[in-house]
Order: sequence, then C-alpha cells, then structure tokens
Amino acid sequence: MNRNFWLTLFVLACLVSCNQQKVENGYTLKPSDDLLRIELDSLTSNISSWLGYYYDAKLDSGLLYSVDPVRNEIERYSLQDGKLFDKMTYDREGPKGVGTLIEIGILGLDSVLIFPPFDNSFYQSRFSDAALNKVAYNKPDEYSPIRSMTNYFSSPAYTDGQYIYTRTLFGGNYMLMENEELSEKPLMYRVNVASGAVEFAHFTFPDDYWADGKTSYEFSTAVNGGQFAFSFYGDHNIYVASSFDEELRPIMAKSNYLPADFERLPEAGSREDRLRYFATTQHYGSLIYDGYRNVYYRFCYPKVDLNGSEDVRSLVQFPPAFSIMILDREFKVLGEKLIEKESQLAPGNVFVGPKGLYISINHPDHPDNLEDYFSFMLFELVEE
Repeated sequence: MNRNFWLTLFVLACLVSCNQQKVENGYTLKPSDDLLRIELDSLTSNISSWLGYYYDAKLDSGLLYSVDPVRNEIERYSLQDGKLFDKMTYDREGPKGVGTLIEIGILGLDSVLIFPPFDNSFYQSRFSDAALNKVAYNKPDEYSPIRSMTNYFSSPAYTDGQYIYTRTLFGGNYMLMENEELSEKPLMYRVNVASGAVEFAHFTFPDDYWADGKTSYEFSTAVNGGQFAFSFYGDHNIYVASSFDEELRPIMAKSNYLPADFERLPEAGSREDRLRYFATTQHYGSLIYDGYRNVYYRFCYPKVDLNGSEDVRSLVQFPPAFSIMILDREFKVLGEKLIEKESQLAPGNVFVGPKGLYISINHPDHPDNLEDYFSFMLFELVEE
C-alpha cells in the first residue's frame, strides 16, 4: 500500500483544517448552558479511554473518535446527530491482529493510525474499505513506544509526512534515579516512516527538575507545526523549541491557583503514600493546542485536602477543582478559568471542536450525568 497516501492524510490532520483567530490579552472560558449528549449502547462506558475529534473544513463535517479496548474497536460519533456514526472492530491476534487498542492517531475522517502498546510497529487503517497496513520501526530499548498518551497528560503523536514525532518515557526504577541522570533523559523521538529508523530529539528534562527532591516525571506535549511545547507535572515553566534540533527554552507560565513551591514525593513512604501524593498534590496536567482559535490550554490541579472519606484513586479521574490556563502561541498567559462551580467534571475526557473546548460531565455525582450517554459541557473562548 502506498505510504504517501496515508502520510498526506496525517499531515493534513496535524496541520488542522480550520480558521485561526487572533487573540489578545483578557480571555476566559465561558460554560455554555446547553450540553452535548451522544447516545451510547448499554455496553459502552461513558468515560472513554481515548477520545479525539477531527473536523474537515472543506467538507464542513467532523466526527468524535473513541477507543474501546474491551471490545477492541474504534467508534465514531456524530456531534450533530448525537449518536454512533459507525465503528470498526479489530482482531487482537492473527494475520490481521493489531493487539489491544489503546491509542490511535486521526489521519482524516476515514483514516487512522493504530499504535499498539507492546509492538515495534504501527498500523494504517481505513474505515471505507477496512484496509490495514503494518509498518515496522526500530523502537529504542528502555523507552516507551509511540503509544505515549494518557488521559491526564495529553501528548498525541504528530507527523510532518516524513517523520512521526512521539513523546517517550524512560524505563527502569525512577526511585533509584537522581537529578543529574534524569536531566539527561530524552523526552521525544521521531520515527522515519520510510525506513523505521529512530532519532532522539535534543529535548531533555530540565536540569533542576529534581534538584530539591523528586516529583512526578510525567509531562504533556503539544506540537503545532514546527513548534514543540512541554508542560511538566511539577514545573511552572513551559519548555519550548522551534525545531526538533533545538534545545528547549523555558517560558514562565505560572497558574494563579498553584503555590510557588511544589510538594516533593515521599520517597521513604509506602506505595499508598505515593498514590496519595499523586492524587492530591498540586500539579500541572495536559497541555492542549486549540488550532481553531490559535491558543493553548494548560490544565492545573490545586492541592486536595483529604478528610479521610475520599477514594484516593477516584480523585485522579474526578478532581474536586481545577483550572485551565489560556496561552497564546508565544505562551503569554491570556487568562485562567477556575472550575469550582462546575467541578463535577471529568477533565480526562476532553476534546477541542470548532465551537470551543468540550469537557465531560460524566462524573458519578453530576446531576446531569446519564449512564448511556457521553455528555459534555462546552466552554467557549470569550473576551473578558
């Protein structure tokens, strides 16, 4: 199968076919009164393990993509009709097996890339004729594969046609690592889609990230054309480069709702102590680029004070409060929206569409949460 066909589609997807709007200082995110509801069948969870939206400006049409790893299928939903558009089920094993579906990349309305979690390959798949093409690559030892995105640290793979760019995490026991070793760990590599060769970027962890003690090494990546941006769990800076060959430079972008200093990981504590730390300490989460409005959204999570009755694990998925910073292309802070009144949300399930930022209300305590629907609150970018 001709790789150029697939790569052309992925380039178009990564460039985002939409009209960009100029923004100035003094913006916020305004919640809409109307909810977006999408009907589900009785076997589909209303919290998606992977969610993405693709809009084709020429066709004036878009679809919401959701991955269901239990049934090993990709589901596509129409926002206009509020229901399933179609779905594609994949074999886990055999000649057409792709493993368990975890993460995909959207090439176009009809085409996706599939990134298996434990395989040195990716797959090109098309909905219209069920075409499936496997492409091998040389995954570096002791580093994660192209699958590098979580709900809480969004880092979708990006391609310029010749390469696929992916965030990567190092292997091994981070508890045995010190700051100097961490500062040498790469954050991204790219895959030559013609040869499968892999090349690491010059991007590494900040030199002083663990200088005063350990915090989570998780981070989010947003790529916009030739601009690469990194947001770390415990760092107010956003780190930026204008090309793959540059080193990262810090740009201060502190949240108004996080203190100056970050709490440090209780290294001598138990596994439960560390879980409590990750669930309750102040930190930054996903960095998401909005190509329709030419801004970035940075999710921020204030410290959570426990009263003894909370389920610590659920606090990760359903934080009691969070804020969203709005930044321009130069990462100047344009505003910040604190989500308290609407805090019964699931900020791990979000997507950007032509109208704005959609955040799931499928929180177990939200009064409008319905089990058989994806339900989203629309936040529109408005001038204050």
